[in-house]
Amino acid sequence: MKTAERIILTALELFNEQGENAVTSVDIAMELDISPGNLYYHYKGKEVIIDALMALHKKQLLSSLNRSLVENIHAEDLFYYFYILIEKLDLFRFLYRSPADLVEKYPSIQSPQKLLLKALDGQLDAIFKRLQSTDEIMLSSYERPLLVESLTLLMTQASQSSKPFMQQNTEGRLYHVLSLMMVNLLPRLKLSESAIKHILNAIQSHSVSHLNSNLPDLS
Repeated sequence: MKTAERIILTALELFNEQGENAVTSVDIAMELDISPGNLYYHYKGKEVIIDALMALHKKQLLSSLNRSLVENIHAEDLFYYFYILIEKLDLFRFLYRSPADLVEKYPSIQSPQKLLLKALDGQLDAIFKRLQSTDEIMLSSYERPLLVESLTLLMTQASQSSKPFMQQNTEGRLYHVLSLMMVNLLPRLKLSESAIKHILNAIQSHSVSHLNSNLPDLS
């Protein structure tokens, strides 16, 4: 792996674990066992690293917010699909820890941040419109934007919990967020009892392999 790639991956890990504000460029260099000058040769300061990480996050997340995925989505597909989105958001969770403070410190990420949140909102809204049209969800047009807003908040903020297991266990974080979304969604979805049981078992066993889905592999 090239040094530039190692720098990005190490910075991402440290930012996620400790928070961006607690990590300096020197910390990243020390973790990699390279000189600060070597790091500066590849990335001239933390701002450049943050921009690179935001660009990488934008590319990965937008690939999973492809509107064509909505065309054939059904209620039983939601949990697998939402798991994929939560996983991609969690991988860059430091960007959502204190987003307003981060934008104030690094103004260049404001535009992509707004774009991603708008794209996420738009995708969720399109999904629920689709399920309304196929009569697979009990949801009024008035309620739909409120549900979209609440689920976006859960996806981006719930993994920031201060609970010890949430900070240390990736699987715990992902399934905690998925469970919170399930509580909001299951009462609204028109699913058979067996399908609901299947979903609950998948959540409780912490395994998306228990979920049947016709969605393409987006991981």
